[in-house]
Amino acid sequence: MKKYRRVSRKVVGLTTIFIAAFFSVLVLTNTLGLRTILFLDTKIHTWSNIQNGQVVQRANKGESFLQLSGRVGLLAKSVEVVIASPELQIIQPENWISLDSSPRFSYFEGKISTFPGWIKVFGRSQGTGYRIDNGIQVGIGEVFIVVGQSNAAGSSKSLFISNSEKVRSGQFQEDGSILWKHGDDPQVRGGGGSPWPLVGDMLAKKLGVPIGFINVAVGGSSIRDWKPGSENFRQLIRAIEASNPYGVRAILWHQGESDQGMTSDEYYTQLVTVIRETQRASKSEIKIPWLVARATYGEGKVSEAVREAQKRIWDDGIALEGPDTDSLDTPYRETLDGVHFNEAGTYNAAKLWYQKIDDAFFKNS
Repeated sequence: MKKYRRVSRKVVGLTTIFIAAFFSVLVLTNTLGLRTILFLDTKIHTWSNIQNGQVVQRANKGESFLQLSGRVGLLAKSVEVVIASPELQIIQPENWISLDSSPRFSYFEGKISTFPGWIKVFGRSQGTGYRIDNGIQVGIGEVFIVVGQSNAAGSSKSLFISNSEKVRSGQFQEDGSILWKHGDDPQVRGGGGSPWPLVGDMLAKKLGVPIGFINVAVGGSSIRDWKPGSENFRQLIRAIEASNPYGVRAILWHQGESDQGMTSDEYYTQLVTVIRETQRASKSEIKIPWLVARATYGEGKVSEAVREAQKRIWDDGIALEGPDTDSLDTPYRETLDGVHFNEAGTYNAAKLWYQKIDDAFFKNS
């Protein structure tokens, strides 16, 4: 019996050694990607809060910054970056600056000062030598979140193309991620033509910096569909959180056509609640300004009650004054529904929005 136990322990020991050796070979040869899965290397695996083509909000005064983080192999000793301007053609050894000198359990993070405009972020990790990651293009400029119903989402039969390489759109995908693309329509998946490529072109021409729009508008939505806890409200919060820690310049609200029968007091109360609860739910340290449009036109008429509520929100200092798109009547609307902007209406809505955004933030730029 004792002899059997000794043999059994020996077999178990040899089996354990064999399994460990076999597993080590798998890791060393990266079979099945095990070395990568277990972070047993020195490379930068992911960047957590930037993606290629993204626009982040610049600072109001002084230098802007990038808050960079991600995952790196466990064998990496440090992470360094280069912030490259479009004019930089050669990266010299002295261009590299430390981002995180001691990553913790494969996580790295750091804050780097930068400047407005398009830049490229190159990263490298140090272990046994250097592992250099591909450059990521990021725009430091002006970012806006668009909220409301179909005329905000884009409903024109004509799609609009941004003429500026500085204009980008952050489009929500089915899995909840945001895909940053050129600023052409559609702004939302399955949407139509919108004012935002045109507004972006006008802003880019004046300011000379990248312009980004994240559009969460939903066609046909009532103000009631944006109440805290609704899916529309949660999507708005996701857009704000995706823009952290930089924030956005403003939230652009264009809604009201679906609420023509609503009283002024109800619309006012509902929108004030959305604005205030957005700040609370997003847990953002930065208070985001809202621009609220006067938008109620449909089938040849407007809602004076909703218009009065929208103006009262301006007068009470809860939101800034947005455009009066009710001034774009029948000749600027699609013939079949009398609500959605046609091509001419979209052009003119873009001019109205640009003027109010410029008045609110960039008059002296």
